[in-house]
Amino acid sequence: MKLLNSILFLILISLSIQAQNPAITDTELTNLYVRALNSRFDLLLTSDWKYIEMNKAGQQIKNLNISNRYKFLTNEELVELSLSKEKKILVHRLTHKITDQNTVDINFTSILLSATRKTNPSNGTRNKKIIYEVEPKDSKAYQPDIRFVRDEKKKTWKMVTCRFGPIPEN
Repeated sequence: MKLLNSILFLILISLSIQAQNPAITDTELTNLYVRALNSRFDLLLTSDWKYIEMNKAGQQIKNLNISNRYKFLTNEELVELSLSKEKKILVHRLTHKITDQNTVDINFTSILLSATRKTNPSNGTRNKKIIYEVEPKDSKAYQPDIRFVRDEKKKTWKMVTCRFGPIPEN
């Protein structure tokens, strides 16, 4: 009986903590992606386009208040771009990791995409060859690119880690 009471007590404590710390909403996550992209001064200060893969995150933020240095393209559009330029293009993939209810990591993966078009001599069909090269991370241990922590008192998200330069004012 004591074991059952202990288990029920732990369940109630867990539910109480979850009620006090609601999970991040889609709107909050989208806003964190926007802040992360706008904090990438290393990307913003160069003159060429920065291509962002149109995954779920890209679809959510492409029409928001983002620098005009970024182009959001689908995988098909990225392949066609590589074919038309006849060279590799650098694509940035945005992902997130919710480490707990008050911490969200935004990570950038750099991918080199190259596409070529070849004609098959036996039947004359044109085929595309697509190569994705993912740039490895520097460290074996997980380190977030940009980390946000929720300030429960102010009900805001504060950037606490930025691998790409100084942390902007929150």
